Amino acid sequence: MPAIEIRPRRATELVDAGFQLLRRYYPQLFTLAAIAMAPSVILRVLMRDSLSDPTVMVSHPGPAIFISLLAIVCSTIADAVLIVMASDGYLDGAVDPSRSLGKGMSRLGYVFIASIFRWFIIGSLAVALTVSVPLLTAVHLQVLLIVIVPVAFWALFYVMLRTFAVSQAVLLEDSGPLEAFGRSLRLSESCGAHVFFTLALVWLLYLIAYFVTLGVATALVTRTIAEIVAGVITVAIYPLVAVVSTLLYYDLRVRKEGFDLEVMSRELGGDARADGGAPLPAA
Repeated sequence: MPAIEIRPRRATELVDAGFQLLRRYYPQLFTLAAIAMAPSVILRVLMRDSLSDPTVMVSHPGPAIFISLLAIVCSTIADAVLIVMASDGYLDGAVDPSRSLGKGMSRLGYVFIASIFRWFIIGSLAVALTVSVPLLTAVHLQVLLIVIVPVAFWALFYVMLRTFAVSQAVLLEDSGPLEAFGRSLRLSESCGAHVFFTLALVWLLYLIAYFVTLGVATALVTRTIAEIVAGVITVAIYPLVAVVSTLLYYDLRVRKEGFDLEVMSRELGGDARADGGAPLPAA
Protein backbone atom coordinates (compact mmCIF):
# COMPACT_ATOMS: atom_id res chain seq x y z
CA MET A 1 0.00 0.00 0.00
CA PRO A 2 1.43 3.45 -0.91
CA ALA A 3 2.75 5.40 2.07
CA ILE A 4 1.02 8.59 0.94
CA GLU A 5 -1.63 9.36 -1.62
CA ILE A 6 -0.31 9.12 -5.16
CA ARG A 7 -1.54 12.20 -7.01
CA PRO A 8 -0.17 15.28 -8.84
CA ARG A 9 1.45 17.78 -6.47
CA ARG A 10 2.84 21.29 -6.66
CA ALA A 11 6.48 21.94 -5.78
CA THR A 12 5.74 22.84 -2.16
CA GLU A 13 3.50 19.79 -1.78
CA LEU A 14 6.24 17.51 -3.12
CA VAL A 15 8.73 18.88 -0.60
CA ASP A 16 6.15 18.45 2.17
CA ALA A 17 5.55 14.85 1.07
CA GLY A 18 9.32 14.38 1.04
CA PHE A 19 9.51 15.49 4.67
CA GLN A 20 6.74 13.03 5.56
CA LEU A 21 8.65 10.12 4.04
CA LEU A 22 11.88 11.37 5.60
CA ARG A 23 10.34 11.43 9.08
CA ARG A 24 8.84 7.97 8.68
CA TYR A 25 11.96 6.23 7.34
CA TYR A 26 14.69 8.52 8.59
CA PRO A 27 16.73 5.91 10.55
CA GLN A 28 17.00 3.67 7.48
CA LEU A 29 17.67 6.56 5.08
CA PHE A 30 20.31 8.07 7.37
CA THR A 31 22.02 4.71 7.84
CA LEU A 32 22.37 4.10 4.10
CA ALA A 33 23.50 7.69 3.47
CA ALA A 34 26.10 7.40 6.24
CA ILE A 35 27.46 4.11 4.88
CA ALA A 36 27.74 5.49 1.34
CA MET A 37 29.17 8.92 2.16
CA ALA A 38 31.37 8.07 5.16
CA PRO A 39 34.65 7.60 3.18
CA SER A 40 34.57 11.06 1.62
CA VAL A 41 33.43 12.77 4.83
CA ILE A 42 36.11 11.10 6.97
CA LEU A 43 38.87 11.81 4.46
CA ARG A 44 37.77 15.42 4.11
CA VAL A 45 38.01 15.86 7.89
CA LEU A 46 41.43 14.20 8.04
CA MET A 47 42.77 16.39 5.21
CA ARG A 48 41.05 19.59 6.33
CA ASP A 49 44.34 21.53 6.70
CA SER A 50 45.48 21.05 3.11
CA LEU A 51 41.97 21.59 1.75
CA SER A 52 41.45 24.86 3.63
CA ASP A 53 44.71 26.47 2.47
CA PRO A 54 44.41 27.91 -1.09
CA THR A 55 48.21 28.09 -1.45
CA VAL A 56 48.60 24.39 -0.72
CA MET A 57 45.71 23.50 -3.02
CA VAL A 58 47.29 25.42 -5.93
CA SER A 59 50.76 23.99 -5.42
CA HIS A 60 49.55 20.45 -4.69
CA PRO A 61 46.12 20.01 -6.32
CA GLY A 62 46.24 16.21 -6.17
CA PRO A 63 44.55 15.79 -2.75
CA ALA A 64 41.77 18.25 -3.61
CA ILE A 65 41.10 16.49 -6.92
CA PHE A 66 41.08 13.09 -5.24
CA ILE A 67 38.69 14.28 -2.52
CA SER A 68 36.38 15.78 -5.14
CA LEU A 69 36.32 12.57 -7.18
CA LEU A 70 35.74 10.48 -4.06
CA ALA A 71 32.88 12.79 -3.04
CA ILE A 72 31.29 12.32 -6.47
CA VAL A 73 31.61 8.54 -6.23
CA CYS A 74 30.19 8.43 -2.70
CA SER A 75 27.29 10.76 -3.50
CA THR A 76 26.44 8.67 -6.59
CA ILE A 77 26.35 5.51 -4.47
CA ALA A 78 24.22 7.32 -1.88
CA ASP A 79 21.83 8.50 -4.58
CA ALA A 80 21.45 4.98 -5.96
CA VAL A 81 20.50 3.31 -2.67
CA LEU A 82 18.42 6.24 -1.41
CA ILE A 83 16.37 6.44 -4.61
CA VAL A 84 15.46 2.76 -4.32
CA MET A 85 14.52 3.14 -0.66
CA ALA A 86 12.49 6.30 -1.30
CA SER A 87 10.62 4.51 -4.08
CA ASP A 88 9.85 1.51 -1.87
CA GLY A 89 8.68 3.73 0.97
CA TYR A 90 6.48 5.80 -1.33
CA LEU A 91 4.86 2.93 -3.23
CA ASP A 92 4.82 0.09 -0.70
CA GLY A 93 4.68 1.83 2.66
CA ALA A 94 7.66 -0.25 3.84
CA VAL A 95 11.42 -0.19 3.27
CA ASP A 96 14.10 -2.86 3.34
CA PRO A 97 17.66 -1.45 3.64
CA SER A 98 19.23 -4.68 2.39
CA ARG A 99 17.02 -4.67 -0.72
CA SER A 100 17.74 -0.99 -1.37
CA LEU A 101 21.47 -1.56 -1.00
CA GLY A 102 21.43 -4.65 -3.19
CA LYS A 103 19.30 -3.08 -5.93
CA GLY A 104 21.30 0.15 -5.91
CA MET A 105 24.65 -1.61 -6.08
CA SER A 106 23.51 -4.00 -8.80
CA ARG A 107 22.69 -1.05 -11.07
CA LEU A 108 25.56 1.14 -9.90
CA GLY A 109 27.63 0.73 -13.07
CA TYR A 110 24.78 2.02 -15.24
CA VAL A 111 24.13 4.85 -12.80
CA PHE A 112 27.80 5.88 -12.99
CA ILE A 113 27.82 5.81 -16.80
CA ALA A 114 24.62 7.85 -17.00
CA SER A 115 25.85 10.34 -14.38
CA ILE A 116 29.25 10.76 -16.07
CA PHE A 117 27.58 11.34 -19.44
CA ARG A 118 25.15 13.83 -17.89
CA TRP A 119 27.83 15.83 -16.08
CA PHE A 120 30.13 15.65 -19.13
CA ILE A 121 27.50 17.50 -21.14
CA ILE A 122 26.91 20.04 -18.36
CA GLY A 123 30.64 20.47 -17.76
CA SER A 124 31.34 20.93 -21.47
CA LEU A 125 28.86 23.80 -21.61
CA ALA A 126 30.47 25.40 -18.56
CA VAL A 127 34.01 24.99 -19.94
CA ALA A 128 33.02 26.36 -23.34
CA LEU A 129 31.66 29.47 -21.66
CA THR A 130 34.75 29.90 -19.47
CA VAL A 131 37.23 29.42 -22.33
CA SER A 132 35.42 31.82 -24.65
CA VAL A 133 35.66 34.79 -22.26
CA PRO A 134 39.42 35.55 -22.68
CA LEU A 135 39.09 35.34 -26.47
CA LEU A 136 36.61 38.17 -26.70
CA THR A 137 37.48 41.79 -27.34
CA ALA A 138 35.91 44.67 -25.43
CA VAL A 139 33.22 44.97 -28.09
CA HIS A 140 32.50 41.29 -27.99
CA LEU A 141 32.40 41.43 -24.22
CA GLN A 142 29.17 43.43 -24.37
CA VAL A 143 27.70 40.74 -26.60
CA LEU A 144 28.88 38.16 -24.07
CA LEU A 145 27.14 39.85 -21.17
CA ILE A 146 23.93 40.57 -23.05
CA VAL A 147 23.48 37.44 -25.15
CA ILE A 148 25.99 34.63 -24.64
CA VAL A 149 26.01 34.45 -20.83
CA PRO A 150 22.21 34.28 -20.47
CA VAL A 151 21.98 31.69 -23.25
CA ALA A 152 24.80 29.62 -21.73
CA PHE A 153 23.22 29.67 -18.28
CA TRP A 154 19.86 28.76 -19.80
CA ALA A 155 21.50 25.82 -21.60
CA LEU A 156 23.13 24.64 -18.38
CA PHE A 157 19.91 24.78 -16.41
CA TYR A 158 17.97 23.25 -19.31
CA VAL A 159 20.22 20.19 -19.44
CA MET A 160 20.27 19.83 -15.64
CA LEU A 161 16.50 20.03 -15.35
CA ARG A 162 15.64 17.85 -18.34
CA THR A 163 18.02 15.08 -17.24
CA PHE A 164 17.27 15.09 -13.49
CA ALA A 165 15.48 11.71 -13.65
CA VAL A 166 18.27 9.76 -15.36
CA SER A 167 19.25 7.85 -12.21
CA GLN A 168 15.61 7.15 -11.36
CA ALA A 169 15.04 5.66 -14.81
CA VAL A 170 18.13 3.46 -14.50
CA LEU A 171 17.23 2.22 -11.02
CA LEU A 172 13.44 2.05 -11.06
CA GLU A 173 12.81 1.05 -14.69
CA ASP A 174 15.99 -0.97 -15.34
CA SER A 175 16.81 1.32 -18.26
CA GLY A 176 20.23 1.54 -19.86
CA PRO A 177 22.15 4.84 -19.65
CA LEU A 178 21.14 6.16 -23.08
CA GLU A 179 17.57 4.93 -22.72
CA ALA A 180 17.41 6.66 -19.33
CA PHE A 181 18.33 9.97 -20.94
CA GLY A 182 15.50 9.67 -23.40
CA ARG A 183 13.15 8.68 -20.61
CA SER A 184 14.09 11.71 -18.51
CA LEU A 185 13.69 14.02 -21.50
CA ARG A 186 10.20 12.68 -22.22
CA LEU A 187 9.04 12.93 -18.61
CA SER A 188 10.30 16.48 -18.12
CA GLU A 189 9.01 17.79 -21.46
CA SER A 190 6.78 20.85 -20.94
CA CYS A 191 7.34 20.58 -17.17
CA GLY A 192 10.54 22.61 -16.88
CA ALA A 193 9.10 25.19 -14.48
CA HIS A 194 7.64 22.48 -12.22
CA VAL A 195 10.96 20.61 -12.12
CA PHE A 196 12.90 23.81 -11.52
CA PHE A 197 10.80 25.06 -8.61
CA THR A 198 10.73 21.65 -6.93
CA LEU A 199 14.47 21.02 -7.14
CA ALA A 200 15.34 24.65 -6.39
CA LEU A 201 13.21 24.57 -3.25
CA VAL A 202 14.69 21.36 -1.88
CA TRP A 203 18.28 22.46 -2.62
CA LEU A 204 17.61 25.84 -1.04
CA LEU A 205 16.42 24.12 2.15
CA TYR A 206 19.45 21.84 2.03
CA LEU A 207 21.92 24.72 1.67
CA ILE A 208 20.22 26.82 4.35
CA ALA A 209 20.36 23.94 6.84
CA TYR A 210 24.00 23.22 5.98
CA PHE A 211 25.37 26.76 6.11
CA VAL A 212 23.38 27.81 9.18
CA THR A 213 24.58 24.77 11.09
CA LEU A 214 28.15 25.22 9.88
CA GLY A 215 28.11 28.92 10.80
CA VAL A 216 26.83 28.22 14.31
CA ALA A 217 29.34 25.41 14.81
CA THR A 218 32.23 27.58 13.59
CA ALA A 219 31.27 30.35 16.00
CA LEU A 220 30.93 28.05 19.02
CA VAL A 221 33.62 25.39 18.63
CA THR A 222 37.03 24.85 17.05
CA ARG A 223 37.51 24.52 13.32
CA THR A 224 38.19 20.79 13.63
CA ILE A 225 34.91 20.13 15.41
CA ALA A 226 33.11 22.44 12.98
CA GLU A 227 34.43 20.38 10.06
CA ILE A 228 33.19 17.21 11.71
CA VAL A 229 29.80 18.81 12.35
CA ALA A 230 29.62 19.91 8.71
CA GLY A 231 30.31 16.35 7.56
CA VAL A 232 27.63 14.92 9.83
CA ILE A 233 25.11 17.54 8.70
CA THR A 234 25.83 16.76 5.06
CA VAL A 235 24.98 13.11 5.64
CA ALA A 236 22.01 13.91 7.88
CA ILE A 237 20.13 16.15 5.44
CA TYR A 238 21.25 14.67 2.10
CA PRO A 239 18.47 12.02 1.97
CA LEU A 240 15.89 14.79 1.55
CA VAL A 241 17.25 15.62 -1.91
CA ALA A 242 17.04 12.00 -3.09
CA VAL A 243 13.56 11.54 -1.63
CA VAL A 244 12.10 14.69 -3.22
CA SER A 245 13.71 14.05 -6.61
CA THR A 246 12.24 10.54 -6.58
CA LEU A 247 8.79 11.88 -5.68
CA LEU A 248 9.17 14.39 -8.53
CA TYR A 249 9.95 11.55 -10.93
CA TYR A 250 6.77 9.74 -9.90
CA ASP A 251 4.81 13.00 -9.99
CA LEU A 252 5.72 13.45 -13.67
CA ARG A 253 4.65 9.87 -14.34
CA VAL A 254 1.30 10.61 -12.68
CA ARG A 255 0.84 13.74 -14.79
CA LYS A 256 1.84 12.18 -18.11
CA GLU A 257 1.15 8.47 -17.84
CA GLY A 258 -1.62 8.07 -15.27
CA PHE A 259 0.72 6.24 -12.93
CA ASP A 260 -1.71 6.73 -10.04
CA LEU A 261 -4.35 4.76 -11.96
CA GLU A 262 -1.78 2.04 -12.67
CA VAL A 263 -1.00 1.71 -8.96
CA MET A 264 -4.72 1.66 -8.13
CA SER A 265 -5.36 -1.13 -10.64
CA ARG A 266 -2.50 -3.16 -9.17
CA GLU A 267 -3.98 -2.80 -5.70
CA LEU A 268 -7.40 -3.85 -6.90
CA GLY A 269 -5.80 -6.81 -8.62
CA GLY A 270 -4.06 -7.85 -5.42
CA ASP A 271 -0.53 -7.14 -6.64
CA ALA A 272 0.34 -4.70 -3.88
CA ARG A 273 2.73 -5.86 -1.18
CA ALA A 274 0.91 -7.35 1.76
CA ASP A 275 3.41 -6.07 4.32
CA GLY A 276 2.98 -2.40 3.49
CA GLY A 277 2.79 0.01 6.38
CA ALA A 278 -0.15 2.19 7.26
CA PRO A 279 -0.56 5.21 4.96
CA LEU A 280 0.63 8.60 6.04
CA PRO A 281 -1.82 11.50 5.96
CA ALA A 282 -2.23 12.93 2.47
CA ALA A 283 0.24 15.75 1.79
